Amino acid sequence: MTWFTIQAAYAGYFANRVSVEAETLEEALEKAIVLANQDPNWKSVDHCSSTFVDACCMGPDEDPWNGDKSLPIPARFTEKGEPPVVTLTGPRPPGGVEVTGGTVRIRFVDPAATVTTEVSDPPPPPCNKPVVTVRPRPDRAPDVEVAGGKAIVRVQGWEGIDNAQ
Repeated sequence: MTWFTIQAAYAGYFANRVSVEAETLEEALEKAIVLANQDPNWKSVDHCSSTFVDACCMGPDEDPWNGDKSLPIPARFTEKGEPPVVTLTGPRPPGGVEVTGGTVRIRFVDPAATVTTEVSDPPPPPCNKPVVTVRPRPDRAPDVEVAGGKAIVRVQGWEGIDNAQ
């Protein structure tokens, strides 16, 4: 039997509501962060996340943050959890879309138009709402890009060439 040292955690949330005047949203957000950090009236919002693993290593009473000893943590034990799975089915974009295990924003880009929609299979993992962009290549096969998080993208039944003229 092997010993492991594991740091488990959960996120406890505190909030501080402030009002600011600004010309733009970005300016307002910058001012709000500065003002909130200067104000001592932070309150617990009594909301916390599920327990997750921050760091781990082999051996009893070790420092799990020691880069030489730290072990990789499987996604399902992390704060963000498993990434959602996106399944795209042909014959070509947009085709069918199925999402399991989370929430993603799907963006279909075509010379005629760009369509973006959010697809979800609750509950979404915290802090992970990736954008999956699907563009047709010249041969009409899908070109898939994931940004703003993690997603597993499966492409099934896509015809490499669009024969419908």
